[in-house]
Amino acid sequence: MVKPRVKASVRDAGTTDVAAIGHVLSRAFEGDPFNEWMFPDPALRPARSRRLYALEAGFEYLPHGRVEVADLDGRVVGAALWGDPDARDTWVALRVAPHLPGIFGMRRLPTVLKGLKRLEEHFPRGPHWYLAELGTDPDVRGSGAGKALLLSGLERADRSGLPAYLESSKAENLPFYERFGFRTTAAITVPDGPTLYAMSREPGARESPA
Repeated sequence: MVKPRVKASVRDAGTTDVAAIGHVLSRAFEGDPFNEWMFPDPALRPARSRRLYALEAGFEYLPHGRVEVADLDGRVVGAALWGDPDARDTWVALRVAPHLPGIFGMRRLPTVLKGLKRLEEHFPRGPHWYLAELGTDPDVRGSGAGKALLLSGLERADRSGLPAYLESSKAENLPFYERFGFRTTAAITVPDGPTLYAMSREPGARESPA
């Protein structure tokens, strides 16, 4: 008898999940053009990207947004970091700033900040939910963890009556998001780096067949 595949379950994250979130997102974005642009040295990339995603989760999105994780067989296999439209905290940048030189390196930091600023220039002007990160461990691709995380966040956005917004750094991922009502609004090229695709979704957009 074939044992049925266990599906991932989605739950709110807590501070004890920060290290696992950093690990799983670093794994999820292996080979990602934007991740490789931020961390051009492959020897330093794994440790620095883990630190970055843990920092995002712990300092920015847990206290001032919404973080969910997908559990499978007792371990965190995916994470979604959402920016809450009602959350505003001018102290976030001050808490994060001291860690950035160690994450990106002093020489690389100005270029990364210019790229992030370019992305911010394309944010929707009105209130919206911002999907900053969504990733799953490559070992569990096909488990439905990514879809479950995305749907959980979109249900919340629909209840609030607000649009959702994200950037994708892989053109091949656009059809996945289009299935859930996202539409490409801009192509953004970061300094000496890849093109990212800004995508927006109106509340209540329905999922289309795969």
